[in-house]
Amino acid sequence: MFVSARPPRRLRLLLLAPLLLSLPLTAVAFELPSFEQVRASHVSSDAILLDRSGVPLADLRLNDKVRRLDWVPLTALSPAMREALLAAEDKRFYTHSGIDWLAFAGAAWQNLWGSGKRGASTLTMQLAGLLDPALRMPAGRGERRSLAQKWDQSRAAVELENHWSKAQILEAYLNLAPFRGDLQGISAASELLFDRAPGRLTHREASLLAALLRGPNAAPAVVSRRACQLLANLRQTTPCSEVTRLASNRLDAPRNRSRFTAAPHLARKLLRQPGQIQKTTLDAGVQTRLRAVLALRNSPASVLVLDNASAEVRAWVGALEASAADGVTQTYRLPEGVWPLLAATAIDQRLLTAASPLRLGNTIYDAHDGRARTSSWMSLRAALGGHQTAAMAELQSVVPREDLEDRLRKLDLDAPGSDAHAGSNLLQLAAAWRSLAAGGQWQAARWQAEPAGSPRQVWRSETAFIVQDMLATNTGGYWQARWVSHAADSDILVIVGGTPRLTLALSAPAREAGALWQRVLLALEEESRAPTVPEGLVSSLVRFEPADEAPRREWFLPGTAMELVTMLPDGSRGRILSPQDGEVLTLPGGDPARRHLIFRAAGNVAMRWWVDGEPAGDGEHLAWIARPGHHLLTLTDSEDRLLQRLPFFVREAGPVPPADDAEHPPASAGTDPAHP
Repeated sequence: MFVSARPPRRLRLLLLAPLLLSLPLTAVAFELPSFEQVRASHVSSDAILLDRSGVPLADLRLNDKVRRLDWVPLTALSPAMREALLAAEDKRFYTHSGIDWLAFAGAAWQNLWGSGKRGASTLTMQLAGLLDPALRMPAGRGERRSLAQKWDQSRAAVELENHWSKAQILEAYLNLAPFRGDLQGISAASELLFDRAPGRLTHREASLLAALLRGPNAAPAVVSRRACQLLANLRQTTPCSEVTRLASNRLDAPRNRSRFTAAPHLARKLLRQPGQIQKTTLDAGVQTRLRAVLALRNSPASVLVLDNASAEVRAWVGALEASAADGVTQTYRLPEGVWPLLAATAIDQRLLTAASPLRLGNTIYDAHDGRARTSSWMSLRAALGGHQTAAMAELQSVVPREDLEDRLRKLDLDAPGSDAHAGSNLLQLAAAWRSLAAGGQWQAARWQAEPAGSPRQVWRSETAFIVQDMLATNTGGYWQARWVSHAADSDILVIVGGTPRLTLALSAPAREAGALWQRVLLALEEESRAPTVPEGLVSSLVRFEPADEAPRREWFLPGTAMELVTMLPDGSRGRILSPQDGEVLTLPGGDPARRHLIFRAAGNVAMRWWVDGEPAGDGEHLAWIARPGHHLLTLTDSEDRLLQRLPFFVREAGPVPPADDAEHPPASAGTDPAHP
């Protein structure tokens, strides 16, 4: 038999390798990056949304080519993973200088004389391939690196060992290695396959991840078999059945899912770039509790929570399902939504008070018990509480449209019926309501850490308090105010309101909106007390004639207080009951300085008296120090708008003066408030 005098080419290469690798690097120029450059260039495929304290709320994948997460320091890796990795891929990692000559020789021998193929790439050589595309394994099925590529990879590994520490090589490899499908790096593999941080990996998960490095897309049965052999080599007692079951359940589970799902709708609004980390004003605890409330009933509701002091968003629950439309930014057409703002405008302009009566027109039905109401009027407080459409129409006729539109512009709302009005969303509604809870000041809702916008003063602080008080309940010391609106052409209720500290806006199906509102308030864990009364407000006990409403205490702006509210038959806002037009009054006897005449008036606004153009007093009664002669009596509201004017004559006791004298009262030396 003929025996060749020269060994085969592979064996000759094996024998010459140590000598060749010791030669200067002249044939190939390697420009390997530094460890710091590699770490700095690592960009997560995901963007993350954080709460105000840095707690993750949501993540969004924005790179569809590869799924990688944050860079993991070697010190944050579990010991089990490091042990499994080295046992599977590079047993002599800490003793070689980039090339494991013993493994190299064994692989060459098996490849020459054995029945199968065996590799000898160290972790350092594999890292060189990950860093330089020219050194990577060919992508085609069954293809392997050429001898030239293997040679270059070996030279690059020696260079890495000369410039990087072992810890840096191991850390970079674990963060760049492909594990399964498009998963790259230990962070993506451990969290998306096993729901574990890299620092919490056990030998069971670590063995599977180490086995994946040899064949990232191998069948689960093949991977589990390799993992079981690895555990045996490590003398671990983990039952192979557990490893097999874990591989079967998790290796082919969906890998494109989100890790954090508390605020997906806000994430879609804010996250734009891979690797972006966006901090918000949300509170993770509040957000999680409100989602739990909705999940309890599997409700399609949406909830927004604002902090009244800062106008910052504390919770944004667009919907339970991330794939559902965002109910926070969805617009709702709310015909009743403007009613509290109408009331606030009327009170702020001193046109009405909470006790002022509004005409109802035809017979109406009580919103609570459904019984017919025979009275023709209802106070503003009662009309708001009962959502009485006829009374609100009367209210709308009282408030000049331009005044309402001006307030709505300050609240960043469009006037209903205008060409620009397409509806309002929960953000707008919550910000508008917050103006009532924040002393009349409006600010745009904020959900990012950015400077607050300039506030706008929309209402007097006293007005804001009165409107909240009209819509408030205080049961067992628990204070809340709210307004409920029906969305047009749908079965959705929108509720906006809250406590002195927080403003809530909720949209939900009508059948469950009220119950959800109460559960949301409980979940916020608020200990609510009534807000502090602003200085300057006046409290007065009010009686009603006819007595369709029980006497009660009301809050009034200064100069608008009322003690008796009468719905006048002629529909006027106020009129003089006595004296009559042109009436002749006789002075009582006694000291001229103490001779008083008593004038009376009735109305549904605060009233002011003037005699001969001079202010004489406020209220429904006037005690006037009388003096003989012709006089002009004027009644105005608190803004000096004319309610009624009439002449009268005062005489000393004795003969009645000629009738024509009473018809020509003298010109007043004072100023007529209604007609200067």
